[in-house]
Amino acid sequence: MFRHLMSAKVRSNAGCWTCRLRRKKCDEKRPICDGCGALEITCHNEEAKPDWMDGGPRQKAMAEKIKAQVKKQASQRRDRKYMDMLESGTRNVTLDTPGEDGTDEGATGGANERKGSGQDFADVFISNSDTEPASSHETGSTPASSNTSGASPPELPWHSQFLTRPDETACAPPGANTEVHFVMIYLDYVFPHLFPFYRPPMLAGGRGWVLDVLQSNKSVWHTAISLASYFFSIVLSNGQLEHEGCTLRMVQQLQLQLEMGLRELQREMSGLNAAGCLAGPRERLLVLQAILQMLIFEVSTSNKDHWRMHLDAAIAMFLQIIPAPEMWTEVLQGLYSLSWPPPEMGISRPFSTNQAALRFFTANIIYVDVMASITLEQAPRLQKYQAPVIPGCKLARERSNVQSAGPLFMEEFTGLQNWVVQIIGDIAALDAWKKDQKRAGSLSTTELVQRGKVMDDAIKAGLEAMETEFRARVPVNNPIYAILGNNVHPSQPGITDQSPPLLINNVIWLQAAMTYLYVVISGWQPSCPEIRTSVSRMTTLLTELPQDTGLSTLAWPFCIAGCLSPPEDECTYRAMVQRMGSVSVFGTVKAAMEIMEAVWAQRNQIDESWDVAKCMQILGHGVLLI
Repeated sequence: MFRHLMSAKVRSNAGCWTCRLRRKKCDEKRPICDGCGALEITCHNEEAKPDWMDGGPRQKAMAEKIKAQVKKQASQRRDRKYMDMLESGTRNVTLDTPGEDGTDEGATGGANERKGSGQDFADVFISNSDTEPASSHETGSTPASSNTSGASPPELPWHSQFLTRPDETACAPPGANTEVHFVMIYLDYVFPHLFPFYRPPMLAGGRGWVLDVLQSNKSVWHTAISLASYFFSIVLSNGQLEHEGCTLRMVQQLQLQLEMGLRELQREMSGLNAAGCLAGPRERLLVLQAILQMLIFEVSTSNKDHWRMHLDAAIAMFLQIIPAPEMWTEVLQGLYSLSWPPPEMGISRPFSTNQAALRFFTANIIYVDVMASITLEQAPRLQKYQAPVIPGCKLARERSNVQSAGPLFMEEFTGLQNWVVQIIGDIAALDAWKKDQKRAGSLSTTELVQRGKVMDDAIKAGLEAMETEFRARVPVNNPIYAILGNNVHPSQPGITDQSPPLLINNVIWLQAAMTYLYVVISGWQPSCPEIRTSVSRMTTLLTELPQDTGLSTLAWPFCIAGCLSPPEDECTYRAMVQRMGSVSVFGTVKAAMEIMEAVWAQRNQIDESWDVAKCMQILGHGVLLI
């Protein structure tokens, strides 16, 4: 009898109707119980029994409605937590350069406030689930040290536990082998898809540094797995409903790895802030790698406004690594490591991991800064770094020495010549100047045309030189794309059919830049002869691309040409994307197509005041096409 009385539970009838419907325990708080408040859903706590609580179809319909509300609010909570987690780590990173006395104001200020921020971050993190908190188990992310000190990786990397022999599988951490496979998918397929032109010569170190960074930077490791999970799920499903279950499992893997990557980024930021002025370029480079990897993930998967925060933080960190443009070579040389390459190689040693990483991420942040300036309607923030880091005039002697710690050549990273990247940034700066002058009521059309003519002449001269090279390389009776694999640097392996040739790539980008310039000078006039001719040439070149996947490197020119194309060409542009298959949703081609569809739907409402920046913002948020 005693045991029976002790086990008996008195059920309360004062719980809210929402919790009763969901069969959840209610704390009976008013006006909103903690359960409904945590999920941000409607708390039905009226005294009278609702009409829909009838035990029949209406109750079932309300249950489905609340379930949908829980799912919707979970997505919004996840977005807010995502932003909060990143903001908490980058709050103390500013665009202020270090002081002349050698101290870093952005890193040392507010040290007391930042104390323990890593633990606060971990406490704030909550699972996406609407019922249970996140499991405390993190597969493959429980090493004693996250290697945020910037020192050389240990003898056994933190994730060496994953590399188990078949007879040790029973002792391996759950999901360890899965992570290794996804990392290989990232290295074999995702990275080459995102950066098809990046094929550094072996004597310059090759791409081995990518694996080294994955081994030593846990945030990059987890974000790479997230990208690989997303890419794999796209290829696996191929738009077929029967693979929906597998796709959902891949999405769950993506979310889990991204959350762990954000945690590691927060820890790295906390360690950097705690070190203050003692943190050097190596420590800051670790954080820069993680932030830019997050930016790449955001742009490749959703391309919402989150990329702006990533870019602000990345530029701030870059300015702390290289406070002045003239320090580029000095900082790059200072990142040399004695662990690899071995000193016995002499002066011909390849770049170390940190040197190769800084070169790669510097080229990409300069490129992203230029493309973001178009959307943000401002001059590139790193424009003063362009001349010393990516000089417009290539020096043959520096280009021939692949181990030189000198200027970068952007075609080796993005497929674009240095001056092409610079001219696009100059046009964006001209557009920002025009709008500033117009707001101030002091715009001089004559000065605008004069400034634009300098750029127009440069673009036309560049196109003429490239067309001359075309005629010299391509037989008259062969298609123009017969030069595939010929236009490469002698020290590089031939460009394969994974990407369009460099020369074609630059011609298309220059045509897009010329169109962009005409819109800045003359306004949105698709019927203007110069604009119509340029758009027609781009349409022809894009249509004749030998590989449809090559379109992924041409999202911005593709979008510019599509937005200004006549109505009869709409099907042509849709067909280009359709030929890419399921992989078209990975990267920025999908966002470019969405922009074009929105512009086409408003053809009759668009006047001459429309411009390229408005196209990039027509979806309700700024889009970054890289």
